[in-house]
Amino acid sequence: LGKHLAPEAFHIALEYVYLRQEKFIRETQGHVFDETDGIAVGMCQVANQTTPMCKNINQAKRYVRVVNMLPELVRMQCSMMGAWGDATIDGKLVQMRTLDFGGGPFANNSVVIVHHPTDTNIAYASLGFPGVVGVVTGLSEKIAQCEKVDDLASGGNPKGSYSGVADVFVIRDMLQHANTKEEALTIAQNAKRTWGVWLGIGDYNSQEFLAMDYQQAHANAYDDKSLPTRTNQSGFKNVAYIDKHPQPSVHPELPDLVKKFYGNITAPNVVKNFPLQTQSGDVHIAIYDLGQNNVFFSTGITDASGINYIRKAYESPFLQFDIESLWSEPKP
Repeated sequence: LGKHLAPEAFHIALEYVYLRQEKFIRETQGHVFDETDGIAVGMCQVANQTTPMCKNINQAKRYVRVVNMLPELVRMQCSMMGAWGDATIDGKLVQMRTLDFGGGPFANNSVVIVHHPTDTNIAYASLGFPGVVGVVTGLSEKIAQCEKVDDLASGGNPKGSYSGVADVFVIRDMLQHANTKEEALTIAQNAKRTWGVWLGIGDYNSQEFLAMDYQQAHANAYDDKSLPTRTNQSGFKNVAYIDKHPQPSVHPELPDLVKKFYGNITAPNVVKNFPLQTQSGDVHIAIYDLGQNNVFFSTGITDASGINYIRKAYESPFLQFDIESLWSEPKP
């Protein structure tokens, strides 16, 4: 009985989140519902009204909007790092984002989408999932982004609420409208925030990185000097990092790697060593090299159940893309 009721109960939860957030999302810069409605129309054109939902296009639009509330209901354990200046071999920014979720419908359904918005001249790319218009992992022509759920080692999470804008839509606004990490921070501070996450933002302009304690109550920036006061991890000049564990963390794997490669950090040696040795990134991983203008993506693979991993992202080969070539993809 529980197995049959679970999908219905989950959809009720998504509807609840949608009703709490609809008016706030409409006020964002990203025109999110224009895109979800377009997905619904395209889906139903392909289905040719053979799907019951498509017999009523407004019902289909509502369904796609509601499904896009999913990231607000799930908590993902992830790692992030930004290294620049004295820490990297060329002084430029190398950034890591790993996404840990466990089994589920995500790993086998990963897709890179390049966006050319019509209301801004900043193109951006997201590593995400079909039909999901918010951003969990992405970069733009100006900035690159990381994310991690804000779990506390003492237990629980910072106080939050569903009344606001899900963080994946705020991240989308950052990629679509921010020219620098400081502008991204301002977008976060002005947002109607919901639940706590850590965000990491690096930019081409400064070739530096900040970590953001993004909560309902505030959005505060930390750098290589101030972040260790929150994570209880070793500090390194020009490196800001947060491992996948609740914070503050006592786990040595990530700081040991930073110490080992300090001064010689490159995107290739991060790709080869950091996710695998920390075992972080089962769903997907992105490594951004803002100096050499490359991005590296890897994704996990599960069996048909979606529960058991055949190969996690940190065990998988990486695909390397020249970032400029992503922006050269023709507009549809």
